[in-house]
Amino acid sequence: MKNKRYLLAGMLALSAGTVLAGERATNPFIKHMFTADASAHVWEDGRLYVYPSTDIEGKGYRSMDGYHVFSTDDMLHWTDHGEILHSRDVEWGTPKGGNMWAPDCVYKDGTYYFVFPHRDPDNVWELGVATSKDPASGFTLQGKIKGGRTFCDPCVFMDEDGQAYLYAVVKAKCYAAKLKENLMEIEGEMVPQVGVDEHREGPFVFKRNGIYYMIYPDHTKPRNQMQYSMSDSPLGPWEPKGVFLEATDVLTMHGSIVEYKGQWYVFYHNGALSKGRNTNRSICFDKVFFNDDGTIQMVQQSPSVVP
Repeated sequence: MKNKRYLLAGMLALSAGTVLAGERATNPFIKHMFTADASAHVWEDGRLYVYPSTDIEGKGYRSMDGYHVFSTDDMLHWTDHGEILHSRDVEWGTPKGGNMWAPDCVYKDGTYYFVFPHRDPDNVWELGVATSKDPASGFTLQGKIKGGRTFCDPCVFMDEDGQAYLYAVVKAKCYAAKLKENLMEIEGEMVPQVGVDEHREGPFVFKRNGIYYMIYPDHTKPRNQMQYSMSDSPLGPWEPKGVFLEATDVLTMHGSIVEYKGQWYVFYHNGALSKGRNTNRSICFDKVFFNDDGTIQMVQQSPSVVP
């Protein structure tokens, strides 16, 4: 009888989401829908949140639409918080819909700023902003970033001193600038970043031990790889360091790097659930390790990860 009680208690703990020693997360880790371009962040509640784009099954990349938010507290069990924004919600957007490409999110003074690219009725890219007091729901559209016209694939990096920087793309080149206090206006002009010559799209910036890193997909054909550059300034110049994540089975490569509970992770996407169809991608993560000089070791892509 005692053994049965212990067995029942163990089963209840497992069903409640308890992490067992050696338990593995599978890649891709979101399987009920197609997701890509994952932007990962750790917020003040101690959870890790991922803000990806959405691939619509059986359709091309221009149809990408609707943003979901996913979160975890153990890298094993993920919560889908549902859709937070769709092209139908963007009154200044193209009537055709779609064109909701890679987004990002940043936190400042109790507010979460969700930044996303979208085409306007003239078919020109704009950077929209929606805000909320909650990291995964309740977002309200605020408008467009002043000075962000023609740019897409935004990344917003908040430095330790509270200064925010915007990185974005036009014609496969990376540009950046400081953002004003309201995070809705660019200070000065977007300027091209030096030392990221292999950059194709999707910049993501993070900071570790006083060093700034920018990761970005390159122009490798037929499938992009992920490269990175390092700098002692958030606006460069950057020193290119080469590839740290090899191509997957889809054309594109786009992702982010974040530290969670003492371990660094890279988020990216592959075509495992759609057997390599470029327009139906799925987000994955793997561990990242650094050398003593701060350079990034080659990432080993794996079908499962022990967090």
